[in-house]
Amino acid sequence: MGIAYFPEIYPDELIYSLLARFHQGCGYSNYIFCAEDLFINKRARPEIEFINELKPEILQLVCEDMSIERLIEKHTMFPYYARFLPKERRIKGFEALCNMSGDYSNLLAISKQKNGEARYLRYCPLCAKENRNVYGETYWHRAHQMMGVNFCPKHGCSLMNSSIMINAKASPNLTPAEFEVKEIGNITYGNELEIKLVKYIGEVFQADMAMENDVEAGKFLHSRLYGTKYVSVRGEQRNIRLFADEFLTFYESLSGEGLSELWQMQKIFNGYRFNCFEVCQMALFQEISSEDLCNMKLPDKSQEQIFDEKVKKLQSQGLKYPEIAKRLNASYNVVKPIGENSYGKYSHKKETHRKCGVKKQDWAEIDKATLPLVKKAIKELQGQEGDRPRRVNMAAVSKILGFPDKRLQLLPKSTEVVMKYYETQEQYWAKEVVWAVNKLENEGKNVSQNQVRRLTNMRKDNLIASLPHLEVIDSDIAEMIAKMLLHS
Repeated sequence: MGIAYFPEIYPDELIYSLLARFHQGCGYSNYIFCAEDLFINKRARPEIEFINELKPEILQLVCEDMSIERLIEKHTMFPYYARFLPKERRIKGFEALCNMSGDYSNLLAISKQKNGEARYLRYCPLCAKENRNVYGETYWHRAHQMMGVNFCPKHGCSLMNSSIMINAKASPNLTPAEFEVKEIGNITYGNELEIKLVKYIGEVFQADMAMENDVEAGKFLHSRLYGTKYVSVRGEQRNIRLFADEFLTFYESLSGEGLSELWQMQKIFNGYRFNCFEVCQMALFQEISSEDLCNMKLPDKSQEQIFDEKVKKLQSQGLKYPEIAKRLNASYNVVKPIGENSYGKYSHKKETHRKCGVKKQDWAEIDKATLPLVKKAIKELQGQEGDRPRRVNMAAVSKILGFPDKRLQLLPKSTEVVMKYYETQEQYWAKEVVWAVNKLENEGKNVSQNQVRRLTNMRKDNLIASLPHLEVIDSDIAEMIAKMLLHS
């Protein structure tokens, strides 16, 4: 095959958009003929957000002026779904994309669309106008496809939906933006806060990736709470309730996507949630610059270490514990154990009483006593020796323990353990599928899609949604279910 024409890639252009312009420029009469020239597998559905396995001669043309690594970082949605992942997982996803293999979707933090709504390729009418003035045509921008971001990071105006669906149900095709963006209609803008947030997210998205950075986003965000009212004087305990209340007040004029629950923020701090939109939301609220967020660094010393050093220094000057506590605006019961090198080993707190004679709740002790019960409840939910698993979440653990609503939120260590094992609905479906397949095999019964769905009470679309998580739990069962779905 001889390629007589191949377009140059534009700034921030999706690879899909480049290939769509190639399809148009070469005048193919049918998509399949173009796909046969472009892809190793001509029947592969075009990847809108990422990259298909291209033929070597096509990859050479695409990467004529840049490396494949640069292409993935600057012309796919990889930075949006991977920037705040743990280092090992981020690098594995990046390598999978550079190798054009199909397992990257299981590694990246790709959120599900809320309420099952379809996603479409989007465009900014003002960007389209500028593109036509500069290049003579418009194209599909990456920055307009960030999930949850409904305004253009450059102009602050509302993004418009095209008719091109971003999902597996759409007919395979390569449609250039120039065909879709015909008229510039009414232009609306976000409010001041919405525009500020999308510009911030846009800066983070476009920044170079710090691929080797092993600082976790949650730990970095927590470190930037040091010295604020949101952490204890020693910096080890977060006042997550106050943080959440003031966070939600700050963002009350924000429409659409975003964090809305305390537990979601807790999961980000604890390193179990990596959504770029949400991390940026928290960072902006904390007044962290986009540059600092893209190059996360932890302080040389934690607030705990700094506080302990202050206690020791004042102690060496001959000050007594009450005076040290007063100077540092801390509790005597915190200062004294630090001075005696026994902090955390045991508690010096004495039981206090309310005026009415009722004992004041010692939530730290309650948390400590509850922790083993929480772990036992989680094991019960996960299922033992062939028992059917149940979904692990705050409500389920509270129900087993007989706790009233929101009691666990008062117990930070117990909450942290629940959040560690917390399961989304899709993750739970994957566990149910594994349980059902093992049950059928142990009973010597035929494993079929109908039998699995009968045991789990799942619909076909539930099985499909569980596949990415099923691949992580048991790749053999995932492959089995995928084949069943393919032939159904």
